Amino acid sequence: MIALSALLALSAGAAEVTQKKAENRDWTDAVKDALTVYNNKDTFVQKVKFAWMEQFQVADVQPAGRNGTHLKPGASPVNQEFRRSWVGLNIDFSSGTKFHTWGRIGGLPYRSSYDGKGRTIKNYSYANLFDIWVSQDIKPVKGLTVKVGKIKPLITTDYSTPSSAIYCVERSIVGNQFGLDSNWGVDVTYAPSKQDKLYLQFFANDRATTDKNMKHGDVYRDGRGLKGEFGWEDRCYAIVGGSHKFAVTESGFHAVSAQYGHDFNNVRHRGYKGQNCYGLNTQDVLSLGYEYKYDKFYLLTNLVACWEANNGTGKNNIGLQLQPMYSVCPHVDLIFRYTGSTGRNSCKLGADRYICTQTIAPSWVDSIHTFYLGADVYVSAKDKNAAKIMFGAEFAHARKAGRNCYDGWEFTTAFRWNF
Repeated sequence: MIALSALLALSAGAAEVTQKKAENRDWTDAVKDALTVYNNKDTFVQKVKFAWMEQFQVADVQPAGRNGTHLKPGASPVNQEFRRSWVGLNIDFSSGTKFHTWGRIGGLPYRSSYDGKGRTIKNYSYANLFDIWVSQDIKPVKGLTVKVGKIKPLITTDYSTPSSAIYCVERSIVGNQFGLDSNWGVDVTYAPSKQDKLYLQFFANDRATTDKNMKHGDVYRDGRGLKGEFGWEDRCYAIVGGSHKFAVTESGFHAVSAQYGHDFNNVRHRGYKGQNCYGLNTQDVLSLGYEYKYDKFYLLTNLVACWEANNGTGKNNIGLQLQPMYSVCPHVDLIFRYTGSTGRNSCKLGADRYICTQTIAPSWVDSIHTFYLGADVYVSAKDKNAAKIMFGAEFAHARKAGRNCYDGWEFTTAFRWNF
């Protein structure tokens, strides 16, 4: 009788858990299920799942113009584009092996470029693989994984955050200043717990997307973004990083992170033939991050220092990102972001997606200050990054050679879809 009572209680508990899981499901789970073509933990190939990401956005650039900065001749202040259109594939094996790839289509003919001579040129389209890699869990060491292939570099707190999870429409100037893309290399990650992670990445010094770089004189024309030609003249770069989350409670956490990157190419001479420097675009970079979350409030901070920096003139810069956020309700977040960067002729205003394509503002300046106000509206409160509408207004102020060289607003609206 006791055994029967225990069995009935256990069955009732299992039924309650199953019912709660069913109640917690929403339309995002249905989409994920539709993209999963195979799922069986008892076979060698355990799971096969497609991934799908879309992002369409419209930006309106409004330079102040009082300091002589204005739109390029023939340029419209409004630009629209499919910022991302990606399809991916993920396969999990019982051996602890994983295969992953993202195929992307970019530059669809919604966006226009302006050459400064009053002519409008439709942006060229391209299709390639953003990344493609195989990872292997090293089972004798818990949390140790080795990944080989075309991989995303992880440098700065902002750029290390997945595209689907960022809170602002575009990443900060601090995160985008390196012009990084996925690269061919090796990643060794040690994550013994959810709170701790260490990693080392080693990359060939090539952007690995040659069909986007055909304007350069010294490119890998036969590589087409896959083969590559990783010769001596290109050398390589490496990134070492780690993060630690502590004081974790039901209400929030604290987290610290640090990353250091070194490019083994000669950045000063990158303009010479063979010196593409498609890597970090700086000789050395140090990034320190701190995150804090309590209840509905979240704060991200990132301090970044570069030596022998971006434009190859041998100058240094330092940048700061402060990004507080407040969740008004499960479906709406409010975001503020300040980004500052200073360093003589080594701050990349061109890291903004539209300012330098739409206006005559210089790509390199002595200092930049940006202020972003935004709101994210989530279609699903359960999976916020599944589908969201993002609204952002950012004011940028830049100085060069002792005078103002750009002041203006940028208003952007984006729709993101990620499964």
